[in-house]
Amino acid sequence: MSLLRAIRIKDRFGNDVFKCPLCGHIFYSSKQYTKHLTKAHLRKMPKRKRIREKILKHLYIITFKKEQGMELTRWEKVLDLKARLTGYK
Repeated sequence: MSLLRAIRIKDRFGNDVFKCPLCGHIFYSSKQYTKHLTKAHLRKMPKRKRIREKILKHLYIITFKKEQGMELTRWEKVLDLKARLTGYK
């Protein structure tokens, strides 16, 4: 999961802490961070029609870029991963 690598910081006691780069939540173990990432950010797609249509337009652009062999941005890679996990095409 190198696209969404956690930010590692030290807390006030000197322990390693994981911070989510998308929402800023703090976790004390990598297992908690991984569970949060899959449940909160990767498995959910928006239910509103307007936002869903915007995402589908972006997915169309992403599939075109992949067919042409163009490089995807980091955000596009995350959106592509999210779409594959939820079943969007």
